[in-house]
Amino acid sequence: MASFAERIAALEAEGYANATAMARLAHDVVLKALETCGLRDNVTIKGGVVMSNMTGDIRRATMDMDVDFMRYGLTDENIDEWIGRLNCLEGVSIFRSGEIIELRQQNYRGRRVYLSISDRAGVTVMTKLDIGVHVHDEMPQREMPFQISLDESAALLHANTKEQIFAEKLKSLLKLGTRSNRPKDIFDMFYLIDYVDRKVLRRFLTLLVFEDADMRERNFGDVCSRVSRIFNSVTYMRRLSARKTNWLQVDPRRATSAILRFLESVQ
Repeated sequence: MASFAERIAALEAEGYANATAMARLAHDVVLKALETCGLRDNVTIKGGVVMSNMTGDIRRATMDMDVDFMRYGLTDENIDEWIGRLNCLEGVSIFRSGEIIELRQQNYRGRRVYLSISDRAGVTVMTKLDIGVHVHDEMPQREMPFQISLDESAALLHANTKEQIFAEKLKSLLKLGTRSNRPKDIFDMFYLIDYVDRKVLRRFLTLLVFEDADMRERNFGDVCSRVSRIFNSVTYMRRLSARKTNWLQVDPRRATSAILRFLESVQ
């Protein structure tokens, strides 16, 4: 296995910024360790790491990592045991840095930890890891090969489906409206509309949105009306114009119009 310094240099040569290269390396170590240590059936990968792997686009690289435990308790003791088991790669050490932080965001409950990851030469990379619990068995996970920069291999792990990713991003947008601080989600959704299965998406939206008593939307008409109002906000649309947010570098109006047309076609 190449040293961390060599892998960071190789990622920078591919076009990654230094901080992003270090984050990518940290994620790859965790992914490789999950497959190697026998925990692959107790965790599913979420968020930006999945989108980055799915698109293969450097512009969609992410600094943080999100996972959900499956059939594994989210206690502090279990988290520390889980991190301890990640220490299965030769010449690599993985430790928790700082305290375990409880997260309460919207209706999300989870834990946040910071991981410190070092190689034999003492080169250290870090990542923020948010851990939740996969509670919807009705939304089966898929196996995804994650490309690993450490040794140019792939780690076969469970990950959210495209339909679950889209549905969860849409639910967040519906809940927060123009207050949403996740504008990158819009370009993720725009990317995903060409790949999601409409039938599966309808089922997931029924589960996550229409049957959720905390949500106001009860059908696709409600969803389309709400999304249309959000996308007509000048302030919100201005937020989508930031270069860092717009990883696809497409006209925000093109993206939002396409998403709205797609939602109208799904109902």
